[in-house]
Amino acid sequence: MLTAAQIVTKACAIAKAPGFTAQGGQDLNLVLNDLVLHRDLKINRYSGSISVTSGSTGPFNLPADYLRTYDLFYDIDGQRYFLRPVSTEQMDAEFHSAGVANYPYEYQTDLQPQAATPDTGIALIYIYPQTNSALTLTHRYMIRRADISSPSSSSSIPWFPDQDYLIHATAVRLMKLTDDARYDKYNTDAENMLRTHLIMEGDEQQVVKEVRLDPRRFRVHGRLRATKVQGY
Repeated sequence: MLTAAQIVTKACAIAKAPGFTAQGGQDLNLVLNDLVLHRDLKINRYSGSISVTSGSTGPFNLPADYLRTYDLFYDIDGQRYFLRPVSTEQMDAEFHSAGVANYPYEYQTDLQPQAATPDTGIALIYIYPQTNSALTLTHRYMIRRADISSPSSSSSIPWFPDQDYLIHATAVRLMKLTDDARYDKYNTDAENMLRTHLIMEGDEQQVVKEVRLDPRRFRVHGRLRATKVQGY
């Protein structure tokens, strides 16, 4: 496996920009950051738990490396219940009363604390409605990744396993800096390389996807909410 410094050196050679090692290191971090922000790669999917206390809708703290939720669910007597995401406005519009308690079926995240203090801020999550008893939610989420420190001289190995793509994509960014005529072709090649990787592993593109109606608007049994009696 190549180190970050070796990837930058190869990328600079492909881009015919040997003096751009500092820029190449920055570009390698940008390539890795793009993969984190814009792809739900399995390698970046972690699983944790959230303890929900009885009679509370939150907020509950999310992990320090939280980026976005993949899914959220809990088990009761062998039945798995998934919570669906809603916006802040939709959560605010729900009927909030101390007497409303049920199996929770919605969640909303609040990233303001994380945005206000990126290094120490902890994102929050709310659920609706509150429960009659304590629950443990299984939380699968996508993580943030720190930049490689001094990548042009670093001996660390980048977390993304397809190093051929990292070399190519870093070279493409360098070509953009140097106004290289090969940029468009190499950029297309990089996109094709990434697409192949995503189909095989990261983005689960081979898995059949379901298109469903919004469960808040279209319910199997009319407009009834999911309840413990109904069991769905």
